[in-house]
Amino acid sequence: MTSNETGATGTPGLAVERGAGVAVWRQIEQILSAEITAKSFGEDGRLPSEAELARRFDVNRHTVRRAMLRLAATGLVSVEQGRGTFVQPGAIDYQIGRRTRFTENLRRNNQASVGVVLSSAKVKADPVTAKALSIRAGTFVYEIETRHDSDDVPLTYARSWFPAMRFTDLPGVLAGVQGVSAALVEFGVVDYTRKWSRIGCILPSSDVARRLQINRAQPVMWVESVDVDEAGVPIKYGITHFAADRVQLLVEDGI
Repeated sequence: MTSNETGATGTPGLAVERGAGVAVWRQIEQILSAEITAKSFGEDGRLPSEAELARRFDVNRHTVRRAMLRLAATGLVSVEQGRGTFVQPGAIDYQIGRRTRFTENLRRNNQASVGVVLSSAKVKADPVTAKALSIRAGTFVYEIETRHDSDDVPLTYARSWFPAMRFTDLPGVLAGVQGVSAALVEFGVVDYTRKWSRIGCILPSSDVARRLQINRAQPVMWVESVDVDEAGVPIKYGITHFAADRVQLLVEDGI
């Protein structure tokens, strides 16, 4: 049986053929992929809802959802909670090097960025954090939770830890300046470099997915890192999560 429905542009869409040896969800993925390539979803790139696509292809929403998750996994679309599914314009190159700065990375791509401090707390360093910062476990550190957006779209979500003894009232200083780098200058850290980075890819926790406004079935990249001052003393340990369909990591030569 064949379903000849109307496409997103009002012209007849490609057919979904049952019993053809190709799963229906895969056929839907292929049809939508072809329509994305043909720029069939307008200037904002918003795809129809799952319910609309289910009616179009005469299938249940689970079948549509499987096709959409596959499109998201391959980077063709991004699923934004509360807004819908959008054609992905292309991932931004984010350089990982000795001087990794979010604002500079976005400026290279001719994009503006907005950094937001989501929370801050003074906590005792666990063994992992203590080792990264070369301090004793149980020593107080500031845990800072941040997110960076571009054009109102979240790109990164990070948790970072700073030695509280060195950076007294860091949350208060952050509230009065633009960004972590500017705050560190207030403590005499004019420049800092990346000591090491560890890169991986996982499915996000519910909290990370909520912060990045993505579906939990979409993979995220993470970068664990330590930054040091000009004397080589660790000043920050952090774990940053990147929406994998919005950002691609570019590792600079020689780090």
